[in-house]
Amino acid sequence: MTAVLEHTDRRAVPATPPPAPTTASPRPGGVAVVLGARPEVFKLAPVLAALGDTARLVRCGRHLPPRLSAEDPLAFLHSPADARGCGIAVALEGFQREFAADRPDAVLVPGETDVALAAALAADARGIPLVRVDAGVRGHDLPDAHNRVLLDRLADVLCAATPVNLANLEADGLGVRDVRLTGNTTVESVRHRLMGERDRLAVLRRWGLEPDRYVLATLSHPDNLDDEEALFSITNQLAGVVDAGHPVVLPVDPRTRAAVSRAGVLSSGMDLRVVDRLWHSEFLALAKHAGLLVTDSGAVQEEATALKRPVLVVRRSTERPEVLRDFGRLVGPHDDLTGLALDWLVDGDARRAALVGVPSPFGDARSGERIAAAVRDVVAQVPQNVR
Repeated sequence: MTAVLEHTDRRAVPATPPPAPTTASPRPGGVAVVLGARPEVFKLAPVLAALGDTARLVRCGRHLPPRLSAEDPLAFLHSPADARGCGIAVALEGFQREFAADRPDAVLVPGETDVALAAALAADARGIPLVRVDAGVRGHDLPDAHNRVLLDRLADVLCAATPVNLANLEADGLGVRDVRLTGNTTVESVRHRLMGERDRLAVLRRWGLEPDRYVLATLSHPDNLDDEEALFSITNQLAGVVDAGHPVVLPVDPRTRAAVSRAGVLSSGMDLRVVDRLWHSEFLALAKHAGLLVTDSGAVQEEATALKRPVLVVRRSTERPEVLRDFGRLVGPHDDLTGLALDWLVDGDARRAALVGVPSPFGDARSGERIAAAVRDVVAQVPQNVR
């Protein structure tokens, strides 16, 4: 496997996922790479490329584009969006069946989703080595915080992105495990998917935007979406940025659109450009030339460091404090987001110029191969009679 396709083609898969997992693995065993959230498709592509035909994708399907290429090894694990515990149980049963039917040599899980936790539990129950990407990330948001700790404790190999993550693992007593400082693949993913400058500027022209003179915002975290007062406050302050002469583009997925609709944002007269979720390459093109990014997404925080863009993190805390060192600042949902954003936009040229030479704290464009090497080391230790 060398690529994961982004675009949706609803003719490529049945309308309803199959009732039981299936796989098209190029050979028995191999490495089961679990995808539990949409951004993981792009972040894990460099690892998949480095692993080659030994990798097979296992996905839950609810958060990801329904089409991957026909050649991709794929297993559907369809989990209902009911109670969280029920969803984990259903996903766990699906992973158990999948791993029983075709036992992988190792399982790789990124992130902190319930799907990742279910896959890790299934691997642990069957004695399958577990490689953990994003190990040592810590925050205060539940249930994500619990999932991160549980996933790290279940893992045989812990791939940490930053020294901060390493310190967190040490503090949790996990430093005696096989811990590796690998970085993560954000830098590689952004470089691979970022259009050339000419094409990026063509995207801006289609949107009627001027480089460095607009704001690109994303809102997806439950702390903001499930609190209508907080959501209205954030969007109202973004509208203040628009009133000061800086367009604000707010791409939304269906869940975010429903939340802003409930909060009255769409009917309030705010002059925000609320648009449907963008293809990742188009989003990166807009992000690369935005005067400022405003987000509550961990993935976008990381991408800001690869794109060398300043970012305001609309959260009470962040599990990625590395971003705050040079690239960003925390701003609570009821803080003066308008004033801070305008201050940053006024001195934006100098601020962006200062970021050009600052390396991303999350990787150096070789993380995919380091993570793949960790996986290969684990597989090499699996007895031949178990494979």
